Amino acid sequence: MFFENLKTIALQVSILYLIAGVGFVADKTGIFPQKSAKKVIDLLFNIILPIAIIHTFMNMEYTAEHIRGLFIAFACAAATHAFGILIAAVFFRKRYSSLERGIYRYATVLSNAAFLALPLAQSVIGSEGVFYCAVYVGMFNIIAFTYGIYEISGHKAKIDLKKIILNPGSISVLIGIPLFLLQIKAPYIIDYPMQLVGSINSPLAMVVFGTFLANANFKNIIIKKELYLISFLRLILIPLCMMGVFRLCGVHGDLLVAMTISSSAPTATNTAMYAAKYDNDAALGSEIAAQSSVLSIITMPIIVAIASVI
Repeated sequence: MFFENLKTIALQVSILYLIAGVGFVADKTGIFPQKSAKKVIDLLFNIILPIAIIHTFMNMEYTAEHIRGLFIAFACAAATHAFGILIAAVFFRKRYSSLERGIYRYATVLSNAAFLALPLAQSVIGSEGVFYCAVYVGMFNIIAFTYGIYEISGHKAKIDLKKIILNPGSISVLIGIPLFLLQIKAPYIIDYPMQLVGSINSPLAMVVFGTFLANANFKNIIIKKELYLISFLRLILIPLCMMGVFRLCGVHGDLLVAMTISSSAPTATNTAMYAAKYDNDAALGSEIAAQSSVLSIITMPIIVAIASVI
């Protein structure tokens, strides 16, 4: 059973990275450079991803299991980020400058949940995977706009509490939950366009992701020892520890797999963008995200396969 699941998940991860390869080639040939891809990120984050999340909530069957799973997913997402913050604080202390320490901590705690975990959950589990991972994305946004910007700015940025709620990821979850609880269904003329737009999220996100890989400094990816530590924490230690805790707490099935996919995803691609925005080392952010992304091709199938059989 484990090896069957490993084969299935590895195939899905490989497919997603092949799509990322399209973005890699498009950037290298100048057809779709990273500069253009950054504009597409706004389209993905502000429109396409929220529509995909709302559509999933709106069409999810109302059952006691899904209600229970919704609350458990929130608890799991909060616990995973809290554990990540603790781990980052332990491993990255005063020996680094405040800016360097901030980018290492951000990269350790925040995963590529929206652009990689959601597509993978859709491929492996289906709509239930998106349903549960959307909750993780909502928690990701809360942490990114508070702890994340505080750390990556070297403790200089002021935390805008409005952004905890007033961001597309959180708003889409807040809209989606009542639609799910009240079982409000959109007419076909609205539902089908939402389905089509939402279906763009996975392939387009991976194409954009490929352009970031194309601009990474692969020499630094190989020689910088701190990057290997971050990849170990992000890809192995955090997801394995949290998977064990979740299972001991009675979490199992698709919910466990969805939470494991989210927690085992590589470093968030927006690490480089936020580093640039807050006068930190954007190149370092790209290198961390690129290395953990490449290594996740190996780690994610194994860890997610374990979650599917325990």
